[in-house]
Amino acid sequence: MANAREMLEVVENWLSYQDESLSFGLHNAFDGLRLYDYWLAHEDTLVEMADEWEPKDRIAALGYDPLEGKSYQAESCGAAEAVNAMKTARMLLDSVAFVTKVNDTRKPLKMINAVLTH
Repeated sequence: MANAREMLEVVENWLSYQDESLSFGLHNAFDGLRLYDYWLAHEDTLVEMADEWEPKDRIAALGYDPLEGKSYQAESCGAAEAVNAMKTARMLLDSVAFVTKVNDTRKPLKMINAVLTH
């Protein structure tokens, strides 16, 4: 286990070994963390270097391929936007208008609450 600073250092080190165009193609720093987490979850089937993955794997991790050739200058790290999206999703899930079966939102709400309240 690592604390937050140590984990950021691990991810920064991991990203530094990638092709530079991968970092330039990330929409924000949060996507770098997401990419690293995806590799950890699939390290039994993926090589360590994300720049060597098939584009479909980078798209599965991020929803886009940072090596498609576009360069981004991030204006934020993306974490605040992710939290706001989760808060909005939580409000929608908690609304009776979005319930199909009784209690079907318990599990996703529990997961979202765990992330938002850490």
